[in-house]
Amino acid sequence: MLEGKYRHTYTSTASDITPLYKLTPNALLMYFQDSFARLMTIHNFAAFDIVKQHRMWVITEVHIDIQPTVTYWSEDFTVELWVSELTSLRIYCDFRIVRKDNEQLIASGTSQWNILNLDTKRLEPTDFLAEKLIIVPELMTGNHKKVRFPKPQSFDLQMQHRATRLDLDFNFHVSNRSYVSIALMTMPDEVLTSQSLASLTVHWLHETYLDDLLTCSMSHTADDCYLHTLTNEEGVVVCELMSKWQPQPATADVSEVLNRNL
Repeated sequence: MLEGKYRHTYTSTASDITPLYKLTPNALLMYFQDSFARLMTIHNFAAFDIVKQHRMWVITEVHIDIQPTVTYWSEDFTVELWVSELTSLRIYCDFRIVRKDNEQLIASGTSQWNILNLDTKRLEPTDFLAEKLIIVPELMTGNHKKVRFPKPQSFDLQMQHRATRLDLDFNFHVSNRSYVSIALMTMPDEVLTSQSLASLTVHWLHETYLDDLLTCSMSHTADDCYLHTLTNEEGVVVCELMSKWQPQPATADVSEVLNRNL
């Protein structure tokens, strides 16, 4: 811990890297959430600690700004994470992901977490966390006002996905990262071949389970964003996601990457 920050260094694997040598959205979410779990473990508030009191951590929102920084296979990067705000029902964690060798920024963002009572399915107070956690509001990356997504009048593309065991987390719910992967499958090929992801805002709203049929609807908004809305068979919105894209940077020749010094 340093000035209220938790830091942990990871090594990228082949499955973490896109063809443009950037960390995938799934990897960004996975390593950030792993760091959150490690921070809570230090204070005995990890998922396996609070489940004994019939409680569960739930991530409800995240926003990530992604830089054009390359990350090659087997390179080290560091996740910095800190609690920037604690309310009666919510904990806000901000984060940065940087290259270990030169501290170049890979991504940064903010997230909202709640504690759910497994018996009542209601949110529990989080103010007891103030006794253990260091709150650093001066390091807040931005205000925590909820982002309101526009309501699309029509959809440019729709697809369906039936949840498989590969989509589930250890609670047997569809994983929050699976929703993001499903949503981004609706991106047009012409965007994916010419642009890279610049930012991602996600609202997780309801749980879904094995064999649930999800419909993902994508619409291109007036401000050049893409809105992805996932609904269940009852038409209830279970997750909504806003993605922004930017022109792809030039990429290194594969021979240059393979011949670098490890």
